[in-house]
This record gives sequence, structure tokens and C-alpha cells, in this order.
Amino acid sequence: MAGSMNPHGGRKRITAVSEARLPYRAAGHVQITPRDIAILEWVATHGIVTVAQIGRHFFPGTSTLSAAQRRIRKLCHADPPLLSYDRTFWREPPVIRVTRPGAQLADVGLNPAHLNLAEVHHALAVVDLAEQILPRLPDAILETERQLRAARLREKREGTRQTTGRIPDLQLRLPAASHGAEQVIAIELDLTPKRVAAIAAIVRRYQGAHVDAVWWYVRPRSVAHMTDVIKRQRADDFIEVRAWNP
Repeated sequence: MAGSMNPHGGRKRITAVSEARLPYRAAGHVQITPRDIAILEWVATHGIVTVAQIGRHFFPGTSTLSAAQRRIRKLCHADPPLLSYDRTFWREPPVIRVTRPGAQLADVGLNPAHLNLAEVHHALAVVDLAEQILPRLPDAILETERQLRAARLREKREGTRQTTGRIPDLQLRLPAASHGAEQVIAIELDLTPKRVAAIAAIVRRYQGAHVDAVWWYVRPRSVAHMTDVIKRQRADDFIEVRAWNP
């Protein structure tokens, strides 16, 4: 099978971590590590990310970016390629996605993400938001929009769900406190202001959803307006407007 060439002319092939997790057998020069698997899983669940985001998450320290670049280059040039680079906008960093073999190796039940240029900025901002939130809630379980959408579509096919409902950008599951139940928190991120009618429509969908709270992140200049709209919808008892400071 064709593959990328390394600088010395030989093909970089993947050394199996476990036969069950490889899309097909390979042998050679690229040793797949547990951290590589974690990277593939993380990229697959978010859909698209940047090298810098991978660096901050997996390679903390003074050489964050260069360490991430080296590892991602190997995963992109492996045979079969497990990650891919995609150019987006002028003077903006490329985005990273899993390939189909990468998605198979990640084994999180998600296909490679489609690249939608209109959604790139929002998708990358959601990754940053998740990285801000999780360190403060180490016991929480984070689910991305891709995970939620895939799960709800499976439920529809199985007949256990009628509609997908409102799917937030992120969802947190907080473990139950003593004598309490697990809390489910939907997280929305808006980079640009929404019309009142659009906000009201989203609020109505959450009012019928099985969530305990909604954290709605907006630009600082939009907090007052959004808070006022939420109050007029009588939803401020479970929807909290928060400032998004990237």
C-alpha cells in the first residue's frame, strides 16, 4: 500500500501497539505509543484541533510546540497516515484531523471530521474552552458535540429516542455528591451575538431537555445583553451567562 516517504527514501510504517487496535497489520519504523493513541482519541472526539492545542494538552513544558510538531509529523507521515494537515485561512495555522485509519485506531466510535471552513474558528474555540474548564473540574466527564451527536443518532436508530434535540457544544457530567444525583451541564459558546429570536428558540429547547444547568459563554461585551434576554425568557434559574475570555 502506498505511503509517505521519509527523508531517507524508506516508508515509515507503524509498529503495532496491539493487533486489535490497528486498522491493518504494519511493521517498521514508527513506534506507536500510548500517548499517540491518546492524541488520536482526543483529536477524533474534538474533530479538528491545531498543533498548538495538541502541544498544550500533551506536551506541557518549554518545548511544547516543537515536541508536538515532531510527533504530529510522524503520525502524518506514517503508513498508513493517522493524522492529516488541512490549510484553512491565510496566516492562520493548519488544522489537524484524524484520517480513517487514525479514527479506526482511536476506536472511539467516531469517523474523521469533515472540514467546514465556516465553522473552524468556533470549533477551535470550543477546544480552548474545554481546556479551560476541565482543570477546574477534574472529576467531571466531558462529552463533545461529536460524541453527543453520534450517541443520539444511535439511539434514534435503535428507537430509544425520537429526535436528537438540542446538542450543546460540550456537555459535562458531574459526579453525584453525597445523597445526590449526577449533574448534567450543557455548555454553549457564541463568538458572535445572536438575535433575540434565535436565543429564545434555543432557550425553549433547553427548557424541555434533560439537563440540570446551561453555561452559556459569550464575549464579555455581550454578557449584559444575553443575561437580559435569558431573564425575559424566565430561564435564568438554570441558564448562567458567562464571559468567554480566550
